[in-house]
Amino acid sequence: MTSNSTRHLEILLGRSRAELEDLALSSIHYYKPFPLGPRERWFAKKIKPPKKRWIDNPVDPLKAIQSRIHERLLSPLILPEHLLGGVRGKSVTHNALLHLGARYLVTIDIKNFFPSVTPTQVRNVFRKILNCSPTVSYLLTGLTTCRGRLPQGAPTSPLLANLVLSSFDSKIRCVCKENGIRYSSWVDDLAFSGNSASQVIGLVVATLTKAGFRVSHRKIKRMGPGDRKLLNNLVLGKFVTVQKQYRGRIRAGIHNLRCGKVAADEIAALGIPT
Repeated sequence: MTSNSTRHLEILLGRSRAELEDLALSSIHYYKPFPLGPRERWFAKKIKPPKKRWIDNPVDPLKAIQSRIHERLLSPLILPEHLLGGVRGKSVTHNALLHLGARYLVTIDIKNFFPSVTPTQVRNVFRKILNCSPTVSYLLTGLTTCRGRLPQGAPTSPLLANLVLSSFDSKIRCVCKENGIRYSSWVDDLAFSGNSASQVIGLVVATLTKAGFRVSHRKIKRMGPGDRKLLNNLVLGKFVTVQKQYRGRIRAGIHNLRCGKVAADEIAALGIPT
């Protein structure tokens, strides 16, 4: 989208400039955060619950405007092929298939990715990638960020995070291309495969750090010819398959459903037709 006027934005989003400015200035009041913790499932393995994280959870009318920004401004963009997370029509299976058959696989996790994306980075996306005017860029940034960060749970956040990543990872892409390394991202999970995959770890960490992000060093995984290769909880062998423990849980869940061992309210919560 190229827009040098708020009038164009009014038409695209179906709201007046005054309404959009009011939402942008008071956006903090249109979020109802909630902690995301482990849900008790009748088929889940009992393990120590992980630390809870907060979902910002935008509500209408702000969420409706964010959905329009996503559909009318962001979704039509043609993203670089290595960006897969949050892209319509792409799944973790597509990500895994890109690296299937590789002898070496490296995965790197960006720590607290969404909360680490700043309004300045988002504004630069609107200004430099979508070619919006400064006024429109500031207004769109106010509508899509909250408390100085990219909000988790907003319809616009996954694609904006992708665009922020693509705005500074050109050197990573260049080095990967020169060395025959396949590179892909699934939101905050970066994957590299090829005989020289381990050689880009230092560059990736340095590039992310320079851009203001942190890497979870304990989550950097190097997988070689003798290792089982995991990516987004999928196993990369001769085919892309689900880990054994997940298959077991699914089978147990199906069995419990068939035997009538699942409460009606749990079935309704899962959206399973009765």
